[in-house]
Amino acid sequence: MTIHHSGLAALTAVLISIAAPSIGTLHASTLQFGVVGSPIDMSANISEAVLPGGNIFQQSNPLFGTQPSPVQSAELLHLSEVGVNASRRSTNISGAFASSLAESNGNGGVGVSQTIFGSPNPGGDENVVRQLVAQSLWTQTFVYNGIPTANISLHLHIPAMQVQLLGVPPNRDNPNFTETAEARANVDTVITHADGTFSKGGSFEFGLREFETQLPGATTLINFVDVEVFGEAELASGSFVCNFIAECTIADVSTDVALGSLHTGDTLAYIYTLTAVGTTHGFEHGYDAFVSDPFGVNGITDNLGVTVTLADAQAAPEVSTGLLIVLGLACVLVARRRSVRARGSVER
Repeated sequence: MTIHHSGLAALTAVLISIAAPSIGTLHASTLQFGVVGSPIDMSANISEAVLPGGNIFQQSNPLFGTQPSPVQSAELLHLSEVGVNASRRSTNISGAFASSLAESNGNGGVGVSQTIFGSPNPGGDENVVRQLVAQSLWTQTFVYNGIPTANISLHLHIPAMQVQLLGVPPNRDNPNFTETAEARANVDTVITHADGTFSKGGSFEFGLREFETQLPGATTLINFVDVEVFGEAELASGSFVCNFIAECTIADVSTDVALGSLHTGDTLAYIYTLTAVGTTHGFEHGYDAFVSDPFGVNGITDNLGVTVTLADAQAAPEVSTGLLIVLGLACVLVARRRSVRARGSVER
């Protein structure tokens, strides 16, 4: 019997496949992970409040069990009794407003705009601030019945953001940080394990905020508008812009968020939220904040794409001691057979 180099390679390959069948390239498209995804629950939410004090208006429009197609929409528009829309967006709306849009394909937007020329609380305490909040929310659940550990990630296409403060005075007599505007996107994840325990999965935060900063001057507090990008701030690289009227924007960006690793029997639920919020104490001051367009003019596609992959530890395990022993035995067998064949040739 003669074993050539090609035969040794074939034998080695067979032994590797027997000793370590998980070694090799495994693709998400061919591996049966046993992941079952639920439909998408979503809601549009808006509120108005006088702070301190509490909400004076609150409304929610939830939709449960939706599918990406056909597209379903949850949307709300609230017109405040106080203030005007001084933003350069949604110019067909004259009054202060909060608006929210959530669609089952992941598209959505939120916006608030309120500039008040008089008291923020007509007929009541004037030492307060008025706040508008708009939120769009999506949540989805995945149950994992597979055997190898699987990673789940979420692809996001985050819409463009805008914030602006209006009429912030250059000086104040007393410390007072009352004007704010914020736009943000958040992801939060909870994993329920097979034994009933809970753990926090992957999270994500990205946003743009304008606020007042005060420095002591000779006789007054020097007051100016400050701005920051928070959370995954590197996503704004190259697209963060502020103009001469302190209107700051970030262009839309895409990113992948690792939600967590699942074992057999685990359940993962993620919540994706867009928020626009602002506060003002009135008397010719105001704000606006937007994430995309809350009226659906600028749709964002390829949002909320879920990817399931084999965990790294399963996809590329280290070569074990047992496998090395098997390979060593294969080499010994081949060498021994070659020695026997050589002696037989000499004897003949």
